[in-house]
Amino acid sequence: MMPRSFNNQLAGQIGESLVVAELGRRGIVATAFAGNVPDIDLLAYHNGRTIALQVKSVRTGSVSFDAKRFMTIEFEGDRQIITQTAPALDASLIFVFVSIGQRSGEDAFFILEQGELQGIVHANHAAWLAKHGGVRPKNPQSTHTAVSITQVNQFRDNWELIEDRLSGTR
Repeated sequence: MMPRSFNNQLAGQIGESLVVAELGRRGIVATAFAGNVPDIDLLAYHNGRTIALQVKSVRTGSVSFDAKRFMTIEFEGDRQIITQTAPALDASLIFVFVSIGQRSGEDAFFILEQGELQGIVHANHAAWLAKHGGVRPKNPQSTHTAVSITQVNQFRDNWELIEDRLSGTR
């Protein structure tokens, strides 16, 4: 069995490659970055326009995030209080979630803007905190949160978001 960090890196590489390939099928040039660029995994180009894409990949389960990316969280002792959504967040950044299938052709893509993702993350984290009286049971200082593929299902195959952005209609 592969170490978890290597398995996660491999899943990320597979997901980015699948997105590049699908964009290529749609006549869009895309390339991945070799290094770690904050908020950008791919650049997509078509008709003189370029956009940044963030790709999150999973084989099973959910995609993990730090909730502080999406909202301001204050602490009263161990109790977390969400005070506002993150004001500096680029709501228009496009996220592509990739659910990697067991075999070729079994992959699924979910495309949404970071602002939409922010709403999902906010609702998830707020619900988790409410369920536990504002205190995370195992590690009260943790702001880890997760988004399952079922929670982004309404954005499945939403390639029009990317195509429209590249055509200038969005």
